[in-house]
Amino acid sequence: MDTQLRSTLVALVAGSLFIFVFLAVTRSALRARARRHERVRVFTFANHKGGVGKTTCCFFVAKELAATHSDSNVLVVDASIYGDITRLLLGGSETAEEHVVASRCTIEDLALSIRRRRSLFASLFLGRLDPKRHMHAVRTCVQSAPANLHLMTNRAQWLNGPLRTPGAASEEEHGMEDARNEQVSEIAQAVRASLARGDERWIVVIDTDGGLLHGITKLALCIADFVIVPTNADTADMRRLHTMLRYLRRLHAEAMTTATVGLCFFNGLVVKRNEPSDGMARLGLDFDVSAEVYEHIVKLADYLRSMRPEFPKLLHAVDMEAPTRTQEQQESRSQFFAGIRHGGVTMQRVKDNPFGAHLSDAVASDIGQLTKRISQLAVAKTLFSDDQSPRISNSPSVSIVHGPSSGPSIPDPDCH
Repeated sequence: MDTQLRSTLVALVAGSLFIFVFLAVTRSALRARARRHERVRVFTFANHKGGVGKTTCCFFVAKELAATHSDSNVLVVDASIYGDITRLLLGGSETAEEHVVASRCTIEDLALSIRRRRSLFASLFLGRLDPKRHMHAVRTCVQSAPANLHLMTNRAQWLNGPLRTPGAASEEEHGMEDARNEQVSEIAQAVRASLARGDERWIVVIDTDGGLLHGITKLALCIADFVIVPTNADTADMRRLHTMLRYLRRLHAEAMTTATVGLCFFNGLVVKRNEPSDGMARLGLDFDVSAEVYEHIVKLADYLRSMRPEFPKLLHAVDMEAPTRTQEQQESRSQFFAGIRHGGVTMQRVKDNPFGAHLSDAVASDIGQLTKRISQLAVAKTLFSDDQSPRISNSPSVSIVHGPSSGPSIPDPDCH
């Protein structure tokens, strides 16, 4: 073989290798970059402070969404390493909880399926990712649950629970602790893309831990379209809110998420009277509280407004509050703030019997209003960009449906 031919072959091989590496790197980067999908809306309930009602409100909103959006799928993702919403959805059944984990209906097992498909050859061999294989239909355990309500839990909550298997791998206890940023982002975008395939529409609600920044928390924020912020009427929560916003801004800077804060609601409010004052009405709340509590609410609301210049990409909607009490303006504009009164005895009864007992009419109305606002975000024709406020449907209807719904390496089993 002459020198010229040899040089040509070497150049061809080197060029082919360069193109292969370039395409592989580009493919990986594109997979990890956050993007939105019209058939999927993801709402992550988050606050870096615990005890503000994330889990309880997330459960009630998911239940209400499943009832009012019967032609769509509602997926609850338990991103708390304590698994409280998993137990709520399964009626407290430890047998059902064990079955869900054993059936690999967990975030970690879904992540494993995604990682196995990272290369082009592996994805061709294993086929497209089917996220339903890692979801559990709640009705299979609780017959009174809506048929369209699904659950994806996590293994960390099982390892942290009372039924932990002796000798279980301790590295899983903190929820994807060792996952790198690009891995978390890639998993998040793969989940969104896989849900967006086909004709079905998905509403995903995610519960998170307060004050814990483990890998599953990061995943929950990377998947989100909107972050829903529950808070107490306590000005001591301000610093935690600022911490969460800084963390979310870092994820934005690394193109790991497109999430913005969709709304903030004050939880567990003790009601003074059922008719709102002018100030409470301007905040979009339907009842009145004591002067002291109202003062805390106003300070928190003003604090969020004051942070808009610091977090312009995250707090687009903060000014979208009801300016007056007129019915026309209430319906035509989305409200950033909401409130849920203290549930009392009926709230505890529902926790003990999630799909059998009922909330009081007043609390049920508050949950209904919160769910309606989340639904308005879900039907937004165009999710807003960095320089654009959300376009909210003015129709009283909130249905999002525009078509029919229709460890060691191991094979992915079906999970139903």
